[in-house]
Amino acid sequence: MNVMTAKQSARLFTSANWVMMLAIVGALMAAQWKHQAVPLAILVLLLVFTVIKARLIILDFMGLRAARPAMAIALWSWPTLFSFASLGRALGSYWFG
Repeated sequence: MNVMTAKQSARLFTSANWVMMLAIVGALMAAQWKHQAVPLAILVLLLVFTVIKARLIILDFMGLRAARPAMAIALWSWPTLFSFASLGRALGSYWFG
């Protein structure tokens, strides 16, 4: 049975605060455009927030910071891939109408 050290506990608490702050700020930004399309710059910022939150959750909450870096990279690549896909779709509709 693993016991969490004080350093790991502090890191987890800090990560939890960052995840909550990024989620709240992202929700507030997205709520500014209730019935309209979100501007492209805000969409990019929301996608960056999503990838950062996913990284914090994978590394700290799933405990993959030092234990299994290959698994962490594989898990982190999924939200990154889907963020690029949604950005590509937004850019395509912006450029091609």
